[in-house]
Amino acid sequence: MLTLLHPSILPSVHEFPGGLMPARLRETGKLLLILKIPKEYILAARMNGGFSFYLAPLPITTGLTVALATAFFDDADEPLVVKTPLFDEPLGKDLLEILTYSEFDVYFFDEHSREWMSHRASVHDQGSLLFTGEEFSLLSYHPQTMNNIFKGLETWFGYRTASDDANAIKVVFEKELSPSNIAIVDARHGDHDYHGSGGLSHSSLERENPGYFQERDIVSGLKRAFHGEQLALNPMRRDNKKEFVDVLAVAQTHLLLVQAKDSPNIESSLSRTIDRKRSTSHNQIKKAVKQAKGAAAYVRGHLNLKLSIDGDHFDIEVGNKKIVSLVIVQEMFTDEDQFFVAKYREMEEAGNVFVMLDYAAFNSFCHQFPDEQKLLDAFEDYSVKLLSEGSWIDPRIYVLEKRLNKRP
Repeated sequence: MLTLLHPSILPSVHEFPGGLMPARLRETGKLLLILKIPKEYILAARMNGGFSFYLAPLPITTGLTVALATAFFDDADEPLVVKTPLFDEPLGKDLLEILTYSEFDVYFFDEHSREWMSHRASVHDQGSLLFTGEEFSLLSYHPQTMNNIFKGLETWFGYRTASDDANAIKVVFEKELSPSNIAIVDARHGDHDYHGSGGLSHSSLERENPGYFQERDIVSGLKRAFHGEQLALNPMRRDNKKEFVDVLAVAQTHLLLVQAKDSPNIESSLSRTIDRKRSTSHNQIKKAVKQAKGAAAYVRGHLNLKLSIDGDHFDIEVGNKKIVSLVIVQEMFTDEDQFFVAKYREMEEAGNVFVMLDYAAFNSFCHQFPDEQKLLDAFEDYSVKLLSEGSWIDPRIYVLEKRLNKRP
């Protein structure tokens, strides 16, 4: 495993927000590739014994530039995709170099920097611009250029042809570098200093009963912004012995109420039709929003929340704290924007801040805003903008623009 062979690289993996991360080995001078991606993408790669790179040609005033779509095929027409703009910078040049290799080593990490599998992979290019020799250039970085490339890549990939699929660069796993069927047990105190942690946790790539894993991953994400003592897992109402929320975060000015819904991360679930996945997403959202409304109503009706965790009393003084209701589901289909906006309107009528995200977008927020007030402000700002515009705002674009505004 990379973290055992080269432990010095782990801090860089921790700080990397996600996507494609090349690293050059001193011993050989060659690049390896770290993929920090959601668990569904990793399982799809394992199921298919590899993945594909699409080097998308995008027109510019001087000819062509390129961007990279890395596709993990849980579905033949609508795979899971990591979109990467390529600029005239070390990252862009290194990724293009990797695409010219006949083989390279690839290491898969999830959003919490857990290493799940690694392979030596062969590279098969039968038609990309690198293969045909067609000229292109890389652009200099600029925030607006980044936005334009993302939009261009989104459009190109959505309208790609059978010829584009044939010309994709195929990455085929040839040799396991570490076992891929593993479980991870974490007993570090710093990772389990929140209420209800139980002192340890376990995780696995395949998740038949996902709730246990997702809820703890949500706490791990929130721990970027909150201290452990501010977080509670599965607090129960003492009056009716029912679960209040999945995760609770207590700040000076806010109460963050989290309702989470996930689906099994197993081959049969990943292989479901898009229509089935859409139906599942709809049902998860409807159920989570209903629960979020109930939890918020309970808070508004009580000056003091009488809760319990693992049988111990856990009381919270509400005071003037603002309620932020956060719904996290596994997957959202962004072409269903009016359905999403309607749910925001429904929660707006209840008088509290409401945010609805898929898990990957939630993690992007936590990585970009590792401070409780900044994270809460970002949730509120995102919600207010969506309601004022009356149309869905892709949360990844929202976070990306915030990140770009901080870059020199």
